[in-house]
Amino acid sequence: MGCTPSINERDFQTPVDDKHLLDDRQKRIVRKTWRPLANDMTENGQKIFINIFESHPEIKYMFPTRDIEGRDNLSANPHFRMHSSRFMQSVGAAIDNLNDLDNALRPLLVKLAKTHVRFKGFKPDYFDAFEEAMLSVWQEELGQRFTTEVEESWKLLFFYIKDCLKEGYDIAMNEKTSGELNNSDFINQ
Repeated sequence: MGCTPSINERDFQTPVDDKHLLDDRQKRIVRKTWRPLANDMTENGQKIFINIFESHPEIKYMFPTRDIEGRDNLSANPHFRMHSSRFMQSVGAAIDNLNDLDNALRPLLVKLAKTHVRFKGFKPDYFDAFEEAMLSVWQEELGQRFTTEVEESWKLLFFYIKDCLKEGYDIAMNEKTSGELNNSDFINQ
């Protein structure tokens, strides 16, 4: 009764469409809780990446800032700050387009994910680490406002985003396998 069912990736055999993803109430919840999170996008983006680097150190080695130790040093790095801010701006684009994710956001996410094939050692499961980190930061930043309903609404959106990213990664891997990409296209950071 009024509870949002938990989403499980195994429940979907095909890509998720945005028409059946979030209902109007869940969209309002996401928009309302995004406002305080967007107040300091660079700081919150940094918290997400630091969370990821601490909980999944293997992911840190995919980034140019891999040799920078300590939160303060990472936060002072202009490349890290810029990447953190761009990441949060991408989340903001999802929020701005909640009513038309398939047309406005899916193509961008698929294209972004295709670039990740170029990073040697990248695994599509790394996209899951972003959801974990974002939920952790959202909970920290929203405090008591981070209710079960808020969490479930964000999880639905994150599932959609991860679905698009994994779709793009799979497309790129198929292109790589079929020879449409050549070895010089890959980055060994």
